[in-house]
Amino acid sequence: MFLRSNMIKLLVIAGPSAVGKTTVAHEILSADSRFSLSRSATTRAPRGDGYDSEYIYLSRSEFERRIASGEVLEYTEYAGAYYGTPHSEIERIDKEGKIPLLILDRQGVASLSHSPLVASCAVYIYDDISVMEERLRKRFETDSSPERESRLKSRIEKNLADYREIFDTAPHLYAFVKNGGTPNETALAVIEAFSEFSHGTPRDERKINRISVDLFKSVK
Repeated sequence: MFLRSNMIKLLVIAGPSAVGKTTVAHEILSADSRFSLSRSATTRAPRGDGYDSEYIYLSRSEFERRIASGEVLEYTEYAGAYYGTPHSEIERIDKEGKIPLLILDRQGVASLSHSPLVASCAVYIYDDISVMEERLRKRFETDSSPERESRLKSRIEKNLADYREIFDTAPHLYAFVKNGGTPNETALAVIEAFSEFSHGTPRDERKINRISVDLFKSVK
């Protein structure tokens, strides 16, 4: 990707559910003060789960107004709610002299890659399907709702879809990093990838293709 001087550089973390994206993001923030987490805008209701401060809550009509006026860099709709990146958040962090750090899904990564306003270093965090499924099952242990099993199955199926459709995502990624060690080790690997991106190092096409093939085969 050709980087123009007026483009804001972003670090984007993507990956399937329960791979540890949020944990790795917070490790990055602890390890490197250059980064600042960009809040996502959403129309979903607050959950009080400890991560509410990472969202800007909007009504559906207000979110759609911002989409129409170009105030949202990328957005997606999941489980009946909009999620997106307000341009104002990126500008705020850039004016503070920091590097915006975003946590996005595959659709968000693809959408953001087409923006002429930013240069995104998208790093896909991955792990074994069995490991992520076990994490998901632990997350749902305290869920006593009648929809528990269907919701758990839906999340597991979404992870499988992420790997089945990885070839659609790969062209928009700069690197893959496996979350196989400690969160800090994964965070440092992501920071290293961003450093290479910032210095203009081309992405490793052969490695990206190899990992894409491995992930695809793992769910076949």
